[in-house]
Amino acid sequence: MKREKNTASALTLLPLTASHGLMHIMAAALPILSLFVMDEFQLTYTEVGMLSFAFAAAIGLGGILAGMLADRFDGMRLISLGFFSTAILAALLLLSRNFLSLTLIFIIMGFFLSFYHPSALSYIAKSFRVRRGKAYGVHETGASIGLAITPLIAAFISFYYGWRFVYLLLAVPAIFFAFLHFRMRRDVKLEWERKKQSSDVNSNTSATDLKVFLRQIIRTRSIREVYIAEGLFGFVIGGSLTFIPIFLNEAKELGPEFAVTITCVFTAGGAIGKFVGGHFSDLVGERKVMAIGFFLVAPLFFIVPFLPLIWAILALALAGLIFPTVLPAIITTIGREIEPSRTGIAFGLLMLAGFGFGSISRPILGLVSDVFGISTVFYPIVIATLVGGILNCTKE
Repeated sequence: MKREKNTASALTLLPLTASHGLMHIMAAALPILSLFVMDEFQLTYTEVGMLSFAFAAAIGLGGILAGMLADRFDGMRLISLGFFSTAILAALLLLSRNFLSLTLIFIIMGFFLSFYHPSALSYIAKSFRVRRGKAYGVHETGASIGLAITPLIAAFISFYYGWRFVYLLLAVPAIFFAFLHFRMRRDVKLEWERKKQSSDVNSNTSATDLKVFLRQIIRTRSIREVYIAEGLFGFVIGGSLTFIPIFLNEAKELGPEFAVTITCVFTAGGAIGKFVGGHFSDLVGERKVMAIGFFLVAPLFFIVPFLPLIWAILALALAGLIFPTVLPAIITTIGREIEPSRTGIAFGLLMLAGFGFGSISRPILGLVSDVFGISTVFYPIVIATLVGGILNCTKE
């Protein structure tokens, strides 16, 4: 019986991993396409940062509601709803012809994309009792593969059809996964109901759960610090994805399509990095993995503006390989320290930290670039990585 349950969990992990890749393609496509959006609407660096900020903030804020719903309803149904709604909004992008309507569509799209993470991560936390770090590492490889191919997809489609058609193409697999997870819903629902019966049934409202959990975060240093680490992780990743293509286009004088394509060197190594991070989180502990990951990338980001193009690309590739090791360690810590009945809320707040707090990097980096030049865009990123490393060197 136990073997059958583990097999079912493993089989469910495979489509979740693929869905995770699609979710991150749709989330990362806008930052990577910022170069084209900026050109079409004649935006400043700060304005393009604000668009990316609004999109990411919607994903983060929506994660709170999605987390509360994931603790009470079938998470697979939430994932289906999120993907189906996102596909419809992707089609609406073809109709938007001003910056305000474009921003509104992306904000609503970000809200529906927020349904994925709390539901999927909560399911993994409840289904894998041993080697959970490896399970999270496998799940995160989907995101990394998605991020790796996003610049290639974005550059190819934009070159032939324009940047709006990138999201129209992504609507097709989004609808596929919406129906796939809806069909999976019945089996997962039975497992979810069994877990819920063994959890804290005295908690009657989502609002009560949220208040209780917020108190737990405030009072528990280890949990509080991991949420800060997630915010710093989001700050670095979101800002990098938004401004690396712009930096390569303007500071290194590459064409827009080529600059977007070359961004894949930063995203390509994430699948390996996340798998390694999940594995070593089980072996040496999450805090060590987080500290090493933050510290190692700081000098790489610092030297990028000073390097010739080939060496700058190599430095970005190494940073993209090393830094993702941090994320499975963060997720494993939350899954280990939070009781199963509150994993949905826990991961919803984690998305708020990563996408919500992390989203402020876009306007900050945009403002820095407008004032001091695009080559200075990496210095706030360096500061964030050093703070993350120092944070995880402290002991309880």
